[in-house]
Amino acid sequence: MLMDPLSWPAGVRTGVKLAPFTTWQVGGPAAYFTEPESVEALQAAIATARQAQMPWAVIGRGSNLLVSDAGFPGLVVRMGNAFAAVTVEGDRLTAQAGIPCAQFVMAGLNAGLGGLEGLVGVPGSIGGAIAMNASCHGVAVSDGFESGRVLRPDGSVEIWSRDDFRFAYRHSRLHEEQGVVLEGTWRMKPVDKAEGRAEVLRLQQWRHAKQPTNVPTGGSTFRNPDGSAAGALIEAVGAKGLQMGRAQVSEKHANFIVNLGGATADDINALIGTLQRRVWDQHGIRLHPEVVGLGLSVGLGSDFFG
Repeated sequence: MLMDPLSWPAGVRTGVKLAPFTTWQVGGPAAYFTEPESVEALQAAIATARQAQMPWAVIGRGSNLLVSDAGFPGLVVRMGNAFAAVTVEGDRLTAQAGIPCAQFVMAGLNAGLGGLEGLVGVPGSIGGAIAMNASCHGVAVSDGFESGRVLRPDGSVEIWSRDDFRFAYRHSRLHEEQGVVLEGTWRMKPVDKAEGRAEVLRLQQWRHAKQPTNVPTGGSTFRNPDGSAAGALIEAVGAKGLQMGRAQVSEKHANFIVNLGGATADDINALIGTLQRRVWDQHGIRLHPEVVGLGLSVGLGSDFFG
């Protein structure tokens, strides 16, 4: 049962469809939804959800996110423009969680700071990228990372060192502990602005040539297994171009699933499970989704793999 809206902090809305906030453009409504304008508003919204004993989740730009067609029966917090500032002090750059990764990279270059140009290929925001230790073009968010501010579920704000985050491949401590990244600080390298921008342009051109960028997609679907590439394994089992409903394995890069228009979360999830099953049956390799589910479990459960 929905709570009385008057018991929520200002700015919390009910029944907001989540599809427009995801890069796949699929998903049903959140029971409650807010884009807080301050840390205090964020704390108040989460405190209310916890008091009501309802689930809550935080999203950024909605990449690597698959939202159930039925939606999410709790509170969804979107870290938007109110959390998109960047500050520079010497060779240190601090970015709030809501800034898109590409803008983060360019903010550094505009200040003559680089080393993380590869992250221009990450479609999400920096908060989500920190939480999953996103990487692209051989560069990971954890490279040069010094510390981050994290909001804990009890409302406290902590400063975590790089070691506190326990970064690993596509992983951080936030996979085990619920919390909200508020900002991160990196120690950067001096770069020539023109050279840095030229490198960003080269990487963007590569991405447009090699990956689907003109259709809705969730980003890379699976982590690369040790010693293998997920896309190559999917091609090897003849699944490039495979379609279920209006969801299709990209013809350009097999580790991407695209929405051809009108796809549902069920279409995408069925396709993810089918790819896992084929690769497991033919190669004995388990593909682990990079995709996070909201209101659903992504792909096949652990029981399938024994």
